[in-house]
Amino acid sequence: MVEPRFLDKGAATSAMRDTARAVTAALARHNIPHLVAGSLVVQEYGYPGVTLDVDIIVPDVLQAAKIATTDSTRHWARAAGVPTRLQDTRHGVIIDLRPAGKVLQTGCKVPFPNPTVVSDQLKFVMLEQLISLKLDSWSISPVRRLADKAHVVELMIRRELPRDLGIHLAVRDIYLETWDALQVEK
Repeated sequence: MVEPRFLDKGAATSAMRDTARAVTAALARHNIPHLVAGSLVVQEYGYPGVTLDVDIIVPDVLQAAKIATTDSTRHWARAAGVPTRLQDTRHGVIIDLRPAGKVLQTGCKVPFPNPTVVSDQLKFVMLEQLISLKLDSWSISPVRRLADKAHVVELMIRRELPRDLGIHLAVRDIYLETWDALQVEK
């Protein structure tokens, strides 16, 4: 298993880190397990970049949204028209709640993992899961989700990931094709 290593070394902005930690603490107070995914975790695994949102996987997105917006700290408001999106009223950071065991949208094949640990500390998806989710997102919208593929490529290069990494079967061919292309370009 590859361990995250970057966030506490200053790669992420303090607002993103503060928002992610505050939301997970609120979820923990209500016994809701979580996993953090998305671009914030890409930073954690070694590719610093800019992101404006935090993706948090929870078993029940509507319950988590309700709890977060009624939590005693009251730092989050629901985004208009998107019941699973919150905004940190202090920092302006967007929080997207993602449904455990379900896919991002129609056409995707890689479901979000199921969080099992309740913690007020940030719990990150495994690198293999992150890459699988990013490739799946890119595969159904290659122009709009180009950054997802770029994140995967950068992580493959920076982490010197092996060809046999445990990528989800639905996107394994994309991973292998990308890995092989990177070897040719060395």
